[in-house]
Amino acid sequence: MNEERLTSKVLTKLNDFNITNTNILLSSPIDLSFDGNYIKGYVVITKDKLAVCTMVLPANTINYFRGADKGEDLVDKEPGDYDVAVYDIDKLAHVRLDAFIGSNIFCGEYDGEFINIAAFTNRYQQDMNVLYRKLKSFLHGAELVAEEETESEEEEQSEEKKKNKRSIFMRTLKYFLRYRLEVVILMLTYVVSGVINIVWPYLVGTVLFDHVLEKDDSYLASFNLAGQFMLALLVVAVLMILARIIQSVSNYLQIFVMAKVSSRMSHDIRTDVFDRMSKLSLNFFVNKQTGGLMTRVLSDSDRVREFFIDGLPMIFVHAITIVVTFTVMYRLNWKMALIACILLPLLVVMTVKLRPGLWTLSGKRHRAEKAVTARANDNLTGARVVKAFGQQDNEIERFRHPSSNLKEAEINIVKLRNRFAILYNMVMEVSSIWIWLVGVFFVLNTHEIELGVLITFVGYVMQLNGPMNFFSWVFRMWSDSINSAERLFEIIDAIPEIQEKEDPVRLTEPRGEIEINNMTFGYKVGRPVLKDINIKVKEGEMLGIVGRSGAGKSTLVNLISRLYDVNEGSIKIDGTDVKDLALKDLRRNVAMVSQDTYIFMGSVAKNIAYGNENATRADIIRAAKLASAHEFICKLPDGYDTIIGASGKELSGGEKQRLSIARAILADPKILILDEATASVDTQTEKAIQHSLKALVKGRTTLSIAHRLSTLRDADRLIVIDGGRIVEEGTEEELNAIENGIYHNLLELQNKSMALNMDF
Repeated sequence: MNEERLTSKVLTKLNDFNITNTNILLSSPIDLSFDGNYIKGYVVITKDKLAVCTMVLPANTINYFRGADKGEDLVDKEPGDYDVAVYDIDKLAHVRLDAFIGSNIFCGEYDGEFINIAAFTNRYQQDMNVLYRKLKSFLHGAELVAEEETESEEEEQSEEKKKNKRSIFMRTLKYFLRYRLEVVILMLTYVVSGVINIVWPYLVGTVLFDHVLEKDDSYLASFNLAGQFMLALLVVAVLMILARIIQSVSNYLQIFVMAKVSSRMSHDIRTDVFDRMSKLSLNFFVNKQTGGLMTRVLSDSDRVREFFIDGLPMIFVHAITIVVTFTVMYRLNWKMALIACILLPLLVVMTVKLRPGLWTLSGKRHRAEKAVTARANDNLTGARVVKAFGQQDNEIERFRHPSSNLKEAEINIVKLRNRFAILYNMVMEVSSIWIWLVGVFFVLNTHEIELGVLITFVGYVMQLNGPMNFFSWVFRMWSDSINSAERLFEIIDAIPEIQEKEDPVRLTEPRGEIEINNMTFGYKVGRPVLKDINIKVKEGEMLGIVGRSGAGKSTLVNLISRLYDVNEGSIKIDGTDVKDLALKDLRRNVAMVSQDTYIFMGSVAKNIAYGNENATRADIIRAAKLASAHEFICKLPDGYDTIIGASGKELSGGEKQRLSIARAILADPKILILDEATASVDTQTEKAIQHSLKALVKGRTTLSIAHRLSTLRDADRLIVIDGGRIVEEGTEEELNAIENGIYHNLLELQNKSMALNMDF
């Protein structure tokens, strides 16, 4: 809920722009100007407009923050008039919130131009987060829902959580209901088992004891068995055997179908999560720990499956079993039935009281589990560094803290779960003893109940232990499942920052021309990495990119392949903005060999063919030869079929780099990006690769980043980036001729370094 409501003064001002209190859907107060001065203002959203109302405060205005003075709002009065800026919603795109120390900026693109929309302190961060999320969802096709007024914020949040849980449950249920035939079979087996469980105590108690063993002719006559007591006993025995056989077959089918459905359901959830993760932008993975994502994909999907396979169907079966059992007991003897269920309200109260704790503890366990997985992943991935620096003992100590937190979380869950189980079992045991005592009294002192009926009653009460025990722990399963499903749907519902247009332009016959116009980009607003970049690369041209570390070279090539979107300006390939191109075509025609090489688990051949799965063995070998990788591959135990582990730990840095180059060669891109492609190879290998690259770059547009300037001798043109700007541009001779130029100085330093190495 907003801390400040729209005042009559601001509503009056908004009326001038046809924005009334009735059509305002979202609003949030703001309190900063872009210059960092305190103001009073609001961001208001309707179905088709976004309005920013700002009021400049007099210089002598005293700002009272919550907790100071009388606890009033930031500014007590409205001493001036509001200025209003109105934006059309359909012209807004790529909105985002950028957080700084103590302040935040709401920004985005409007009609193709980058704009700052509003600024605010952390005081209104929560309100603006809500507005931002709903607006962003609306821009991607979701419905824009108005804020609802409630009596209190706590009630609203509580109701929202309930709706959220119901929504998550229904979405997860759809995975389960995909397999309707199997679900029907599963439910039938549960019903069969439930019917047998209900019939069994009646068959053993009332029928066997009170009618067959007591030789009740009037009862046996209804089955044409009057006087045939041995035959009746045989019939009862056969029925008991058949009941157990049917129950065993039903249990077998349950296990078989349950295993089939559970594995498929878990597969579907993991596939959907992984599919969404593969479509998310690079920023998502930069801001997430690998261990945390692994926990979601593996552990969370299993917990969701556990409840919907082992819990949900049995809820209905056990609930029906309880109802039918008490109905039968009531028809046998209503007094005994009332005595048997007198303690049931206590179980309901216990469930309501203890269930919220399970939800909270499930969340704590997930966070602890994520921390353990993340720590273990870091240690396994960086095992070489850990051992090289002798940090094994320190890493063990670091692991103990998250592991201890997970242990405590698990213990707390077990404690609460045991409270459920102990209280449920206590109630059921007391009920059983109570039935025996009261039942024996009725048998000995009255004629209202027979011994067989008492045995039937006790059988039913004991049989209720199973359903009652089930309900004692099913709520723990439900909490774990919905908690896990919520985290999975956070990934499935995540909106990629880099999105393809509905009708993208296909890049069917690429030429490889690149044009960058007035481009500015920063990972955060106010901190541009690249500023006002203008480059034009012709078809088939090789452009060398030079600059100090951190100048923005890698950022530039990442923007060309649209791993990020520019803040201002445009990047065009063959005259079309990369934002308008089909992502599949863009990525297929732009290949990158990065300084951070990753080798996947699998054979050498599959790693080379990663970007072109239809490649033949001859194509793979040709690419390896061009990358000067064929020689060392042939020395591997199984040649191109040698299995290498994740990250290629069996290979040297230079060998991994050459595999990466071979991978790019086989992809046959029209635009080739070499980001320090020869950084991890020795001089001899570098010369071999450079010789191969001469043939490779023919007919392709190539952007080559290098600190080792000798690798750029074949470049048609060079640009020097410094401080996020292009400061020098021209051929190698032209740049070297600039006295005290950055390129000239870098080249001199490298030549001196090489001379020193030769002296040694």
